[in-house]
Amino acid sequence: MSGAPVTAGQRTSHVVLALWYAAVVIFLFAPIVTSIVYAFNIGTAGKQTSIFTGWTLDWFASAWANRSLRGAITTSLAASFWSALISVVIGSALGYALVRHPSARMRRFLTGLTYILLIVPETVTGVSLLLFYAVTGFRLSMLTLIFGITPLAISVTALIVRAGVLTLDRRLDEAAADLGANRWQALWFVVLPHLAPAILAGALMSYVFSFDNLVVSSFLTTPQINTLPVYLYGSLQYGPSPAVYAAAVAVFIFTMVILGVAGLLYRLVLRRGA
Repeated sequence: MSGAPVTAGQRTSHVVLALWYAAVVIFLFAPIVTSIVYAFNIGTAGKQTSIFTGWTLDWFASAWANRSLRGAITTSLAASFWSALISVVIGSALGYALVRHPSARMRRFLTGLTYILLIVPETVTGVSLLLFYAVTGFRLSMLTLIFGITPLAISVTALIVRAGVLTLDRRLDEAAADLGANRWQALWFVVLPHLAPAILAGALMSYVFSFDNLVVSSFLTTPQINTLPVYLYGSLQYGPSPAVYAAAVAVFIFTMVILGVAGLLYRLVLRRGA
């Protein structure tokens, strides 16, 4: 049977929605496209200008030659690695407990805790951590920075692993028990292999969230310990050179690649449960 004919009012609403969607997409992505274009701009006297003066690739080499910028990149890579590693261990256990913990009350408590870590404004987290470190006498360092950016990554990893656990067939545990496996053997040889794509996706997502963290990091960095997002944001206040745009483009490409891999792994988890 053919569908009902589309009326003029429906066609108008479809056109309006399409135009509104296009406007939103342009509004969201126009700044990113602008940054990418101006990363190749020659500029004037080593500074970025509103007028595009020509194409060049020199700013990517200039960004890499900047010692402060390289130090910020190294700090971000190291802090994100340790944050992702901690998040995988704690977040995976938390995601599993959100579904499989025998106590419903504990599951509700852990779920609430996970969402609190996710929805608390990062400004509140950053200020609270800075005050805590000041009161307790902790000096700001790489360790305090890692502890600051990790809670959000833990909650993201936990929710991704939770989705993977929901797709697991509980009969797999029963089959493993029937074959003589104890609880830890079933977890190691049966559950974890099935959760591997979800755990890896959570690790990649937590790495990206930690690497791109600006708000919390801005409270916990020092002149010696500085992250790339904080460095890029600070450089914008003094007339950025095109090298800053080149670094931002490199970060954008890096983030998109990691998110793409994480998305593919997450889809693999959902297909296994289908």
